[in-house]
Amino acid sequence: MGRPVKKSYADYEAFMLRHRTTVWRTCSRFAHNDKERARDLVQEVYLALWLRFDQLGAGANQWQQRVWAWRTTRSVLVDLYRKHEPDTVPLDAIRDLPDLPASAEMAELVDDLMARLGDEERRLLQMRLDGYDAVEMAQALGIERNAVYQRVNRIIKKLRKEYGR
Repeated sequence: MGRPVKKSYADYEAFMLRHRTTVWRTCSRFAHNDKERARDLVQEVYLALWLRFDQLGAGANQWQQRVWAWRTTRSVLVDLYRKHEPDTVPLDAIRDLPDLPASAEMAELVDDLMARLGDEERRLLQMRLDGYDAVEMAQALGIERNAVYQRVNRIIKKLRKEYGR
């Protein structure tokens, strides 16, 4: 890969206009659809994308840019989670927790499902949940579109078998 090219703020702004939906969806899902929390996360991600923007290759096409935006966003969110994750939770705090709303239960289920998958399976499922279509997924992963369909179907069958649905 060639040496990174210094990019201008105008380049960054155009990049963000094209890929803001990817960033927002990923942050929103990570924040369990809490709009205020998602907005805070988006700001953190925008700053990180700006600081890392020169790492994006000069010849990157639209799909490569989108994948880079998605991967960088996920990386920032995981780092933020790890930084703020408490080491221990007092037993009293667990006892006083309210019942989880349906969206939080669904998020826990999805997280549990993701933990049962291999790296490539998890990447495919996450991209699908983030709104990527088969063509975009194929280009991002460097595989054929039909292979994406087959692998996603295998993942679904695997999860159905495991959860009996």
